[in-house]
Amino acid sequence: MKVTNDKYIIEKEGLNVGVKRFISLSDLHYGTLQQLFYKGYMRKFFDYIKSINSGKRVDAILIPGDLLFWLSNYQGKVFVKALKRDLEDLSYSLSAPICVSYGNHDLPFNESILSDEEKKEWDLAQYIENTSDGIYVLNNEQRRFDDIVVTGFSPNRAAYATNAMPDKALDMAKAVFDKCDFTFDKKDLNILMSHENKFFTYEQAASQYGDLYDYLTFIIGGHLHDGYMPIWLQDLLKGQLKDKGIWENIPMSIDMCRGAFKVTSSRTSECMLPKRDEYTDINLKSDETASIVNRGVAKYSWFIPSTPSIATIEVIPENPRSLNKSIH
Repeated sequence: MKVTNDKYIIEKEGLNVGVKRFISLSDLHYGTLQQLFYKGYMRKFFDYIKSINSGKRVDAILIPGDLLFWLSNYQGKVFVKALKRDLEDLSYSLSAPICVSYGNHDLPFNESILSDEEKKEWDLAQYIENTSDGIYVLNNEQRRFDDIVVTGFSPNRAAYATNAMPDKALDMAKAVFDKCDFTFDKKDLNILMSHENKFFTYEQAASQYGDLYDYLTFIIGGHLHDGYMPIWLQDLLKGQLKDKGIWENIPMSIDMCRGAFKVTSSRTSECMLPKRDEYTDINLKSDETASIVNRGVAKYSWFIPSTPSIATIEVIPENPRSLNKSIH
């Protein structure tokens, strides 16, 4: 199985928490036709992750949404049981906690009219969360692991609707974020998982979040995976890439399916495409956050398998240039 491993090293001015290492994968989409027709597809993918990280330290495994392909009655579903099994096995094998946030495919339609009992029935956490075995579902929640704080953010499904983009979607996301009462401390390494990065990085949205970017080390998301743009086309059109895409009026910018950029409350940098088989350095000022879009593992429903992808992210102390070779 061929897997794309995008690698990043992040150094943020004023952050000094020691070397940390994270693995991120997004858009697993358990229950796709692809996985039904290619038996063992996901198992091979997880075996690859375990093999390349054997003997290496992993501080956390981050999954920012779209664990499922379709919503249904989860109780007893084979693909939900397989998801729980594979997550527990991965956490155990790498001795690392797995943090999950929700994407649009994990959220019910018309959530606002559901009763509390119905919302509980549709909540994937009750079927896959297992904190004793290292599986944490962060549905607008935060979790601390020593000096690492992982925040899982998810607005309701309506914020992902095409006809809501960008203004209504940004407003809906901001309203949910304000209700979450998240807290951030500059002494911590703060990670924000948001299935759609644009809720925080789209230029007209970033200014609404004030000094949030002073605290965040990086944002990790997915959503725009292979199906929007194959990697070869993104590489070919890299000069046109911006974090805008389908949120723009025609003619649209080209939307990225993977890559990173820097964001502050006043600006967003151009896309930095990951280097092949090398680490991409992201040097941040104290008020900047790295935003990383992680290309998805699975296509939606195509019969042919896509090239699954992971992102390896290492955060290093300020100015530790002597560490660069040793941690790779």
